[in-house]
Amino acid sequence: MYSIIGPNGQVYGPADAGLMRVWCQEGRITAETQVVDPFDDQVKSAAVIPEIAQYLPVVAPPLPRPPVLQVQQGAYSAPVPQAPSYFNFAQTPAPYSSLPPISYGPPRNKVLAMLFALFLGAFGIHRFYLGRPAVGFAMLCLTVMTFGFAAPVTIIWALFDLVMIANGDLRDGADRPLV
Repeated sequence: MYSIIGPNGQVYGPADAGLMRVWCQEGRITAETQVVDPFDDQVKSAAVIPEIAQYLPVVAPPLPRPPVLQVQQGAYSAPVPQAPSYFNFAQTPAPYSSLPPISYGPPRNKVLAMLFALFLGAFGIHRFYLGRPAVGFAMLCLTVMTFGFAAPVTIIWALFDLVMIANGDLRDGADRPLV
């Protein structure tokens, strides 16, 4: 029969192995809990008594503390904790504008884009061809959903696009010039 010495110094027990197992499962006994061994009447930690240690929960070792860097700021220096390498927020990712554009297939034909803008521009077909479906869908919806009443607006829009295509100012969806 084991006796437990609580954190307040009070002795609990005697308790048999079954009750010790229940106390371990409830978290009342940890590896550091002081236990009076009935075989030699010595006080030992629960982790060194095999009959109790088998019921103790396995606890992962604590993570090491990150090193502290000294940062010089004027006349004062302040300790700044350095995060582990897997939490390295000091390196900022490259902005999206510096990423190379994704290009699928050959570059688009300028003459074909101009023909689409001239004859089917009110429906935004030239924008679909250039790989800009959102704008093409907006032009298509503006024309179709107003039953053609907004067609003059989209025709003027398409004529502006026609001039931009001819000048080389309007590029395809991968930001490549038209050929």
